[in-house]
Amino acid sequence: MIYHTIWVHAISTSEGRYDVTWTRVFLMVTAGALAGMLMGGFFGLAAGSIAPNLFGHVIPWTDVEPRGAATVFGAIAGVLLGGGLATFGVLVQAFMKGRTGV
Repeated sequence: MIYHTIWVHAISTSEGRYDVTWTRVFLMVTAGALAGMLMGGFFGLAAGSIAPNLFGHVIPWTDVEPRGAATVFGAIAGVLLGGGLATFGVLVQAFMKGRTGV
């Protein structure tokens, strides 16, 4: 119960908190998408290096380089998931700010 009280107090005080402006939302979502792209690209590169047969025939009518295809697919998935997670974070922050009335 004390932990919950501390958490609510930390949210309700405006010290160190920033207003949710459109510029801040854009920068947060862009940063989340770029971080997701980097992590997804590195994960795809590792997956393409470890299991090249998995990505060798992604497009049925042509052969692709497995590491390149896995890196591109990982980066695309990372952009979507990172941007989505950052958007969810902005929505939660706006909801909590509106709920506490600060």
